[in-house]
Amino acid sequence: MRFTLLALTLSVSVLTGCSEETKLVPEPVSRPVKLLTVEVGNSQSYRTFPAQVEAGDKAVLAFRVSGVLESVDVLDGQEVKKGQRLAQLKTDEFRLLVEQAKANYNLAQVQYKRNAELLKTNVVSELDFDQSTAARNQAKAELDKQEANLRYATLIAPYDGVVSISMANNYEYVTAKQPIMHIQSEGLLNVSFQLPQQLLNRMRSGDQTSAQVTFDTIPDQVFQANLKEIDTEADTKTSSYQVTLTMEKPVDQNLLPGMAAQVKVALPQTGTGVLPARTIVRENGSTYVWRVNEEGKISKVEVVLDEQSRVVSGLEDGAVIAASGVTELKEGQIVREWVKERGL
Repeated sequence: MRFTLLALTLSVSVLTGCSEETKLVPEPVSRPVKLLTVEVGNSQSYRTFPAQVEAGDKAVLAFRVSGVLESVDVLDGQEVKKGQRLAQLKTDEFRLLVEQAKANYNLAQVQYKRNAELLKTNVVSELDFDQSTAARNQAKAELDKQEANLRYATLIAPYDGVVSISMANNYEYVTAKQPIMHIQSEGLLNVSFQLPQQLLNRMRSGDQTSAQVTFDTIPDQVFQANLKEIDTEADTKTSSYQVTLTMEKPVDQNLLPGMAAQVKVALPQTGTGVLPARTIVRENGSTYVWRVNEEGKISKVEVVLDEQSRVVSGLEDGAVIAASGVTELKEGQIVREWVKERGL
């Protein structure tokens, strides 16, 4: 009986000692929170499209009257100034018609003045006077017409530019409105390309009104071109729309219509870098997030966001932030990633 009591006492003592030795040091309490890895996405994405050079302002020039072409005064590729003579019709017949119209007008003017004086003494009737007035006005209109035709016998440059091509030779008979030559402006040039439908609204809405342009003849230089116009109808084969950009012609660069170019268009940014509302803390007009370091310790970091809650500054790619319970967290607190348990 004594042996049994002693053994029981020793057993209790051993168990008590073992219990005291196996006590664990409590770990710091960590709070489970959802975490989010930030993708700032500061780099802009672009897409390049093949393009073609066009004249900035181009026109097909023609005489407004018919006649024999006496001279073409410029060569293809020649620079011209506004008002410069480009071609000339023979003017002999035009001058004769002007002289004839002038003689008729002078006669009508004399008759008009005579009838005006005779009307005062009732020698002529008002009908006669009205007829002489109409004849005078008609003769004046004919004179103006013939003088204009004489001016139209000279083809002049409508603006400073370059003659790109001439299509008539001396001593040919040309008709009114028959194309004689093409002229293009010297200071500006256009660049046209086909834009897919999914990017069209970006330019129409004004989100992008310019693009970067490079030319195959000078690939190491990048130029900025501004939006000029967008076709309203899509290409039936590609379902894309022709977009025309305009830019100043580079100095000392012989860029001609038809030359190849490349247009780089900025693609719309996606949701990259957008912070969900559940990650944001707003205090005193500033915006903060809880950043989590490698040890799970959090710190409040001020960030700058744009109108779409996209990160402008304050965070970099790969930063880890808290994404739940942000209003209840405290500086320096230890957190761990919340993991959804099976069945919950």
